[in-house]
Amino acid sequence: MKKSIIAALLVCSFAVSAVPSIALADNYDQQIQEKDQKISDLQGKQSEVQVQIDELTNEIATVSGKVKDLEAKQDQLNKDTMKLQDKIAILKVRIAKRNEIIKNQARDTQVKGQATSYVSAVLEADSLSDVIGRVQAMSTIVKANQSLMEQQKADEKAVEEKVKDNEAKVAEIQANQKELEAQKNTIANKQAELNVVKANYAAEQATAEQDKAKLKKQQQAAKAEQARILKQQQAAEKARKAEEARQAKEAAKAQKAFEASQAKAAAEAEKAAAEADKTTTSSSTEESTSSETQADTTTSSTKDDTDTPTPTPVPTPSTGGKVDHTGSGNMYAVGQCTWYVKNVAPWAGTYWGNGCQWGASAAADGFQVDGTPAAGSIVVFAQGQSVGTWNADPAYGHVAYVQSYNASNNTITITQGGMGFPTPTGPNTATLSAAGLQYIHP
Repeated sequence: MKKSIIAALLVCSFAVSAVPSIALADNYDQQIQEKDQKISDLQGKQSEVQVQIDELTNEIATVSGKVKDLEAKQDQLNKDTMKLQDKIAILKVRIAKRNEIIKNQARDTQVKGQATSYVSAVLEADSLSDVIGRVQAMSTIVKANQSLMEQQKADEKAVEEKVKDNEAKVAEIQANQKELEAQKNTIANKQAELNVVKANYAAEQATAEQDKAKLKKQQQAAKAEQARILKQQQAAEKARKAEEARQAKEAAKAQKAFEASQAKAAAEAEKAAAEADKTTTSSSTEESTSSETQADTTTSSTKDDTDTPTPTPVPTPSTGGKVDHTGSGNMYAVGQCTWYVKNVAPWAGTYWGNGCQWGASAAADGFQVDGTPAAGSIVVFAQGQSVGTWNADPAYGHVAYVQSYNASNNTITITQGGMGFPTPTGPNTATLSAAGLQYIHP
C-alpha cells in the first residue's frame, strides 16, 4: 500500500515538472507571432520610405534636367558672344581703315587744297558733263566714306549692346543654376536622410528576423523536451499500472495463505478436543496448538528520478594717345583666355574679339603691336599656332599675359586661362620660346 502511494506521487511529480515546459513552448508561438508582426511593420515602413526616396530621385532628375537646359543656353550664349566679339573686332579694324582713308583725304585736301582737286578734275575732263560727273563723284566718295564709317560705328554699338544683353542673360542663367544646384543639394540631403532611415529599418528587420530564428530554434528544443517528458510520463504510468497489478496479485496470494492457515488451525483444534475426550483419566492433558502463519511479502519499488532542464533564455544583440579701356569692365566670357588676360591686364581692349584678332584690334586702338617680347605685354597666338606643348584653337587662336622675359635663352613665362586648363579662370603658367609671336604693349 505504501509503495502504491510512492508510485502515484512519482507520476504526479512528472506531470507537475512538465507544466512549465509546455507553457514555455506555447509562449514561443506568441513571441514568434510578435516578431512576425514587427517584421511586417518594418517592411511596410521601408516601402513607405522607398516611395519617398523614389519621389526625391525624380525631383533630382527634374532639377538636373533644368540645370542641363540652362547649361546649354549658357553655352549657346557664350558662342553667340564670341561670334559678336569677332564681328566687333572686324568692325573695329574696318572703322580704323576707313578712318585712315578719311584722314588721308582730309590731309590731301589741306595740302593740295580741295579747290585744286576740283580744278584738276575740271581741267582733265573731256566735256562739261564729264566735269560735272567728276565733281559729283569726288563729293560722293567723301560722303560715302563718312557715311560708311558712321554706319559701321552704329553697327559696332549695336553689337556691343547685344553682347551686354547676352552677358546679362548669362548672369541670370548662372544665378538660376546656383539656385537649382542648392535645390538639388537640399533634395539630395533629404534623400540621404531617408536612406539612413530605411537602413535603420532594415537593420531592425534583420535583428527581428534573427530573434525570430532563435525563438524557432528554442521552440524546437522546447518541443523536443516536451516529447521527452511525455515519454517519461508514459513510461511512469506504465510502471505504475504494473506495480498496482503486482501488488494486487501479492495481496490475493497473502489472503489465500491466511485463509489456509486459519483452516489448518481449526482442524487441529477439533483433533485435540477429540483426543481429550478419549483420555479423561489422564492427570494432565497435553494440548498442543500449533499455528504457523507464513506471509512473505516481497516489495520492490522502482524510482526513476529524472531532472527536467529548463531552457536557458538567449540574449539579443590707362594711356595717352591710345584708347583707354581700363574702366570698360570685362565683357568676355568667363573661363575664356580673353577673359583672363583682360582680368590681369585691365588696359586691354573690351571688344578686341577672339584671341587671334587681338593684334589687329589693339593696333586699331593705337597700341604698339610688334614681335618684341617684354614683361607685362600680351602675347597673341594665331589660329593653330604652337603654345609650347599644345596648339591654339584653329578658329579662335589664343592670348596670354607675359609674366617675364628671359633674353639669355629668348623665352617667355606666361600666365593664361581657358576651358582646356585645370583652372579655366587661371592662372596657368608655362614657359616657351618667344620667337615668331606677336606682342601688344601697354
